[in-house]
Amino acid sequence: MVTNISHQGKGSSNSCSHCNLKKICFPHGLSASELSTFESSVDQTVKLQKKQKLYSRGDTLKSVYAIKAGSIKTYLSTSKGQSQVLGFHMPGDLLGFDGFADDTHSSDAVAMEDTILCELPLANFENLCEVLPGLRKVMMQQVGSEINRHHSLVLTLGQMQTEERLATFLLRLSCYYQKRGFSCVQFNLPMPRHDLANFLGMAPETLSRMFAKLEKQQVISIQRREVTILDMDGLLNLSHEMCTHDVA
Repeated sequence: MVTNISHQGKGSSNSCSHCNLKKICFPHGLSASELSTFESSVDQTVKLQKKQKLYSRGDTLKSVYAIKAGSIKTYLSTSKGQSQVLGFHMPGDLLGFDGFADDTHSSDAVAMEDTILCELPLANFENLCEVLPGLRKVMMQQVGSEINRHHSLVLTLGQMQTEERLATFLLRLSCYYQKRGFSCVQFNLPMPRHDLANFLGMAPETLSRMFAKLEKQQVISIQRREVTILDMDGLLNLSHEMCTHDVA
């Protein structure tokens, strides 16, 4: 059970209409009047400190969330204390849909850094989907994205070599930043290496060797968590991702 989450009323300074993520978040595709209706239902933001949980596996589904700043890791834990990272979620991503199957969350969600989220209570969400067709479309797109993400992960872990797994992940992250208006060739990894290794299905030592190999091939350079892509074509050749970049 999550405790001590900080809530803050939603003022005009952080309303949807003023948010630079509105084109990729819940309000995407809503008209001005629909956006006003939507904003009245999102009446608070949630602030999490680093390593603080948003929800735990088995918690009752109460809200869905949109990340405004920071990043969230979702994962599963076993009774023996082992864990499997399911995904890394960053600004513009939506969370909480894992609870739609049986009204309980099927995974844990924890902040990888200080994080701010917009919270949409489930009752409001269901009512809004009835009156705002655009919001229902966003929901269906998000569910579809989760299915695609799962399929991609199965392919990555089941068919790719370790070097290909890392290259594919970096390219996907590059595409993510480009779609949000940031540099696609220089960006930070929000997750620690042991979590990334877990997600990619390899030992941390193997991940370090793969980073070193890509640096030696002059495909990337890396300083702590800052990655610079030096050879986009080389990264594309190593990966199995179909993503176009405009790096001029």
